[in-house]
Amino acid sequence: MHHPSYIFHNCTVFDGKTLLSPEITAVAVRGGAIELLGTDKDILNIAGPETTIVDAELNLLLPALMDSHTHLSMYAARKLQVDLAPCKSLDEAIEVIKAGVERSAEGEWVVGYGWDKNVWGDVQPTRQILDAISTRHFISLQSKDWHSLWVNTPVLAICGIDGTSRDPEGGTILREEDGMQPNGILQENACTIVFNQIAPMPLSELYPALKETFAEYHRFGITGVHSVETNYDFANYNRLYSEGKLGLRIFFYFPGVHLRDNTFTESASYAGNSFLKICGAKLFMDGTLGSQTADMLQPLQGLDHTGIPVLTEADLEDYLKRAAEQGLSCAIHAIGDAANRKTLDGFAGIAEISKEKGLRHRIEHAQMLHPDDISRFAELNVMASVQPLHLAADIPMIERYLGDRGQYAYAFKSLQQAGAKLVFGSDTPVESFDPWKAIYTAMQRRYLCEPKNRSHQPNEGLALSDCLEAYTAAGAYAASEEQNLGRIKPGRLADLVLLDKKLFNEEPEVLLEVKPRMTMQNGRIVYQNS
Repeated sequence: MHHPSYIFHNCTVFDGKTLLSPEITAVAVRGGAIELLGTDKDILNIAGPETTIVDAELNLLLPALMDSHTHLSMYAARKLQVDLAPCKSLDEAIEVIKAGVERSAEGEWVVGYGWDKNVWGDVQPTRQILDAISTRHFISLQSKDWHSLWVNTPVLAICGIDGTSRDPEGGTILREEDGMQPNGILQENACTIVFNQIAPMPLSELYPALKETFAEYHRFGITGVHSVETNYDFANYNRLYSEGKLGLRIFFYFPGVHLRDNTFTESASYAGNSFLKICGAKLFMDGTLGSQTADMLQPLQGLDHTGIPVLTEADLEDYLKRAAEQGLSCAIHAIGDAANRKTLDGFAGIAEISKEKGLRHRIEHAQMLHPDDISRFAELNVMASVQPLHLAADIPMIERYLGDRGQYAYAFKSLQQAGAKLVFGSDTPVESFDPWKAIYTAMQRRYLCEPKNRSHQPNEGLALSDCLEAYTAAGAYAASEEQNLGRIKPGRLADLVLLDKKLFNEEPEVLLEVKPRMTMQNGRIVYQNS
């Protein structure tokens, strides 16, 4: 008789959809798969001399989590770049940038990220501030939300951006008071001009940071991610997979522009497997609230424009048609209520072929919705791929820029009650990928996850089981992996996480302290809290 390799017993089991009845307390794993569920007595009875037996002490056992919106290689690369996220003022940022410049040889790029002018008070970043630090380096600093880029004059020069340059389609070059000369801030598609000048980091340099990243994810109980990245990143993952070094399951979305240039056509037919596969294409409809570039039906409070539409409706239609014909799902970034409406209209246009091909389309963020559009997600079978930790950071901006319309920002409960499937992710490196803080936020909706802070629209809070499903079964479904992952069922792959808490029938605040005891991927323990 073949005995299980692992038995978890004395468990509280959440199977990816529901909390199982109290008598189902044990799970047997054999090889890379879940073999059986049952009572402690029944399952312990099939143990053999080689079986590792784990006593859960009544804590929660659930499918390992899946983070359904990441930029994985960028997170890893940022470990090696200038980090401005902790800077609470422009002066602090200047000191951090100076240190980064001092570490770099003249003529090199100094790349950084994470600045947030919304917390700096009444100051504006300009090229002159960076020029005062250095004009012998190329300085390129991405904002916290990624939708603005702060550069020095040498960067503008090497990119050919000057007073005669026109704004690219779907992008803006911010100008000085003369209305001509660039001031050093580029937004949306204008940022791409700079990115095209910066060579990607070689895998040999990046791998140690990626390896560390895989381990960080395992510590949180996450074994799989959906990642939105370049063909260069995909080639790296493919290589790591072939060498047995890919520590996370990666479900990949490539830049939608490749639907036109066919760079990914060959790869798109790459069916992949439950460890690495291409799921679809990513498109951007608009900007963000943080950069005040979200595409809105009415202007944000205090502004005289309705944001930046990054993609025209005609282009969206063309991209969606190309994707559907190739059998690819689309993940579309839409923040403002106008962007969400246009995206839903686009999906309505390919509803028939999408249904026929079983495509799993999704809107990324779905942050601000007009109430008339909430029911359309379920009607069109479009998932709402949301990042609760954005809400934890955005509450003051929602109040400042949206006023009464803020009740339709991050409308998780309304979406769910209207039948939409919610999928949770982090958007790392924009936010932390701590899923437990994200779940706390989806339930409690408090600024910066602080229990003492007031709750923003508490009626939009979700129940614990809904949040856990959005991190497990729903993520697997979004990647068309529901037969393999996201559930604790016999025959499914053994990706499991055992916590040090029960969570159910405990105060939501325990989520802020929860620590996975053990994370299993494919029947192997990849993290153990000693």
